[in-house]
Amino acid sequence: MQQAIANAKANLAGDPLLTLGDLIQWVEVEKHMQADYWQAMFRKGGRTPYDYRAMFRALLIAHWFGLSYPKLERALRVRLDFMLFCGFVPGNAIPDASTLCRFNGRLEESGVRPVMLAEVAQQLEIHNMEVRAVHGALIEVGLQKSFREV
Repeated sequence: MQQAIANAKANLAGDPLLTLGDLIQWVEVEKHMQADYWQAMFRKGGRTPYDYRAMFRALLIAHWFGLSYPKLERALRVRLDFMLFCGFVPGNAIPDASTLCRFNGRLEESGVRPVMLAEVAQQLEIHNMEVRAVHGALIEVGLQKSFREV
């Protein structure tokens, strides 16, 4: 599987989202998150929690692309660049919309979400980069005609 991920990254070399991911000093962003707190928060029994770093990166994608939680869930399942940016492994479990929503709520309640977003923006500014939210980047396609069997 690691070889497949390495090949996917090589094929997506130069992808803007993956380039951003390489520019960001994630350790600096994650310092605001107090990893011990988050690991304890999500270790209350049940299945193993998703990596909190990958979850935050998914929320960044939602922020930048103007995606609702259900659309983010779908995008994480079908967009290889989104999966790789977050650190999710294709074929493994991806968080659902309600999990993403709860995680975002906990970040908001703790007050760290805006601080982390500001850290990302500050780092990008150092590289003279800015990410502007895009709305409508992903569209839903409906079937225009119904087909009948002949």
